[in-house]
Amino acid sequence: MDAGASVESVDADTGNTMSTDDSGEEDEVQSTPSLTPVEKPYPDMLFASWEEAKMCYNRYAKNVGFSIKSSTSRKSTVDKQTDKYLFVCNKSGKNIDINKQEVPPVRQRNRTITKKTDCKACLRVKRRGDKWRVTMFIEEQNHACLKKFSLKRFLRSHKGIPKEEREFVKLLHKVNLSAGRVMSIMVELYGKLANVPYERKDVSNYMASIDTAARKNNDMSLLLAHFEKVKVHDPEFFKKIDLDHDDRVRRIFWVDGPARAAYKKYNNCLSFDATYMTNCYSMPFAPFIGINRYGQSIQLGCGFLRNEQIDDYVWLFEAFLKAMDGVQPINIITDQDASTRCAILSVFPDCCHRNCRWHIMQNAQGVLGNDMAKNEPLRLEFNATIDYSMTVEEFETRWAEMILKHNVADNKHLQDVYDMRASFVPAYFKDRFFPFLQTTARSEGFNAVLKRYVTPHNSLSHFEQYMKLQEKIDVAEDSNEFKEEDKIFRFWGEWPLEEHAFQVYTMPIYLRFRDELRKVTSYNANHVAGQIFDVVPVAGSVFGYGKRTYRVEANSEEGIYICECKINRDGLLCCHALRVMAQLGVVNEIPAHYILPRWTVPPDDIIPEKVELPPMPTDMKLSNKERKLLRYGTLCNNWTDYAKIAAESEKATALAEKYMRELGKELAAMKISAAAKRKDKKQASKNDGVTPETEIGGDGGQGSSTQYEHVRDPILTTTKGRPEEKRKKSGLHLKASKSQKCRGCGSAQHSTSECPSKITPAPEQKEFDFFRDMV
Repeated sequence: MDAGASVESVDADTGNTMSTDDSGEEDEVQSTPSLTPVEKPYPDMLFASWEEAKMCYNRYAKNVGFSIKSSTSRKSTVDKQTDKYLFVCNKSGKNIDINKQEVPPVRQRNRTITKKTDCKACLRVKRRGDKWRVTMFIEEQNHACLKKFSLKRFLRSHKGIPKEEREFVKLLHKVNLSAGRVMSIMVELYGKLANVPYERKDVSNYMASIDTAARKNNDMSLLLAHFEKVKVHDPEFFKKIDLDHDDRVRRIFWVDGPARAAYKKYNNCLSFDATYMTNCYSMPFAPFIGINRYGQSIQLGCGFLRNEQIDDYVWLFEAFLKAMDGVQPINIITDQDASTRCAILSVFPDCCHRNCRWHIMQNAQGVLGNDMAKNEPLRLEFNATIDYSMTVEEFETRWAEMILKHNVADNKHLQDVYDMRASFVPAYFKDRFFPFLQTTARSEGFNAVLKRYVTPHNSLSHFEQYMKLQEKIDVAEDSNEFKEEDKIFRFWGEWPLEEHAFQVYTMPIYLRFRDELRKVTSYNANHVAGQIFDVVPVAGSVFGYGKRTYRVEANSEEGIYICECKINRDGLLCCHALRVMAQLGVVNEIPAHYILPRWTVPPDDIIPEKVELPPMPTDMKLSNKERKLLRYGTLCNNWTDYAKIAAESEKATALAEKYMRELGKELAAMKISAAAKRKDKKQASKNDGVTPETEIGGDGGQGSSTQYEHVRDPILTTTKGRPEEKRKKSGLHLKASKSQKCRGCGSAQHSTSECPSKITPAPEQKEFDFFRDMV
């Protein structure tokens, strides 16, 4: 019942369900269900507003089975306010004869047109004082109305996302859920798909409108205002922005306080790689990735660049260097990009730069794949030479032997790989610290996780998603810290050495050390001379080390074990050194100089340096808006269960309707009482001269953007690389060229969709004009 009506409700034609409860049968003849009473408008009916009149008429129209629309309105000549509205059936008027229209010169999208029957059904309301009176109501329809309840949700005036659910959909869109997943959640709330008054496409369109509105709303000014708001709570937050001559953003860099503090401990190895498809401007996202004491990837700074030229990377690296107080990274690994290499040589001259092995080998595969496929021994020796050469001299020797053995000295592609050897071959970086990686897989993995939080349609003001990703990293670190204090692991063996590793290393690093302990059983240690041992595989190949023999120099008195594989690279003793230690009986503890502080648990009496945000109030809860959305979703889900029970019979439905009417009256009274209390409180504050508290900033909680109004959004960036349609393809992807002919006229000069006979109608073929018009 409409609360705005001033008279008692009268009986209306409602869709009834013919129950057989009285006869004792369980089957029911299904018709249009009615969960609430529907009132039929009538002349002289009064409403508090024209919106209530429209709502009442629309509710009646849905019950009958047709859709309505607003037709005309009129403003008063006295107060210039609208005093008349006319609502009509959606089938009012007449359609234009499409068969008599000219064929468009280009193909157009297929759009459906409502069949109009010049229906005269309507409702007219006029303003009389502070009320709206029905002055005309025509009930008769000249067309068939929908009787099936599941079809009524597709009618135009009954289809749409309610206001409360729009806020809920906006919240789900904020966490990067797709339209399909959002619809799945709404189906759970409504009980079944047929009850949802909108479709997936409606959700998709609404989510797209949210992104469009964000871009039109000074995206960059909102982002910069958000930066200022973050800096209030995080004084160590650092940002740098570069604008072009037109005040458009070209480059952005930011890093928070905890990341700046972490860099002081973890600056000995960084991974850097740019990625696309994270924002609507196609600006490459360039994160700096480090490795913490748990072997996890951590974010040490983020940047957006318009281009990927040398100047752009120089600017980004200089901003990073400034944020980190001038401390250069010791080692850095990137992909095979010339601009990045030049910028690193310019800004980080003391840094060891290494290229990603995977990228180089992937590029080489495109030109060497055919030769390697025909020569399997060459392929195996090629990979073994790169992966298992322990010294530069050994690599040079094995490479030369491979070239002579397989007679490939004239292969220029192999020569190109050889020319790049110093940038990616592990033998050249044996003494450098690159723990557990030879590629930019950490950056690639970070970018893959990032794309779960943001999409190419997101604006840059979607900044909180990057903060949520940082929060995910912090929570993962806390999870590992908790496991160390609360959980225990079953030791692999009975070595005191393993127990010592469990005590000093963090849990993930201990597990890596335990893997090395297991590989000890795959080797034998043969004494060569003095303190030199050869560690030989027992049988076959050992994962990660191949089939080769490793030489270890041991000095048990001083606790020094030098293996030719990877001690310095990972900061852990390798299985070959551990095998020699077992041979010599040194199994009590790991020598102190082989325990890196970055892999250990800090002592209890030492508080690790960490920037903490201001303490949050212990009684802090969700905001009013968030609590409202949570209550709304919970109530929808709970009431759906009651609706399923109430729909079993007419008696149960009548009982549910009775209590729903009573509940509606109580909620309306509660709403009026709450509004009166707010009004009295506001008036009392005004009389006392106290200004009520308001939320800082009027931009949805992202701070004030007034001081950044001159900053304009970036232009759409042209990504690096050959366009997809012009990109060279390998032989596996090439398709045989075949002449395409028009199926209409047989011409090879155009396709079927571009056929002139399909676009321009031929005057001599009158009988086909109808079909051409449809096209």
